[in-house]
Amino acid sequence: MKRLKGISPLVATIMLIAFTLIIAGIISAFVVNFTNTQQMQIKTCTEAKVLLQRAAYDSVSKNLTLTIYNYGRVDLRFETLLSYSNTTEHPGGLVKPNRTVDVAAGRISVFDVVDVTNDLDTVTIRSTRCDSPCYECPGAQDFLRYTDIKGLGYT
Repeated sequence: MKRLKGISPLVATIMLIAFTLIIAGIISAFVVNFTNTQQMQIKTCTEAKVLLQRAAYDSVSKNLTLTIYNYGRVDLRFETLLSYSNTTEHPGGLVKPNRTVDVAAGRISVFDVVDVTNDLDTVTIRSTRCDSPCYECPGAQDFLRYTDIKGLGYT
């Protein structure tokens, strides 16, 4: 019978060190990329500010007209969330219309949300900054209750 020989302890040690260094390099590249992304998002979102200045409801056309003021330093994309008091007609009470609007820094934008019923309770705008990549900025949002919406709460 022939005896098989294994690799020498010196070669095994060098291979283990090389394998450890390769894994450490991969992990460090991931951590550096993740940290840079987080820092960019924090910097961007601290400069994001918004005000939902006005909302008006037209009961004939069922349109809700929103006036948004982006008084921050970054361009933002806003999505609208509508909260309803009648949960039988609107299960869950929350509707997210398939509508977004881009507002440049320091600008005001007026846009319509269609097919809104008069049992609207709250309208919320929530922002995301969409460059490459898109950053969600949860602090850059505003809302109005139905009492502050012209045509619903006051005339």
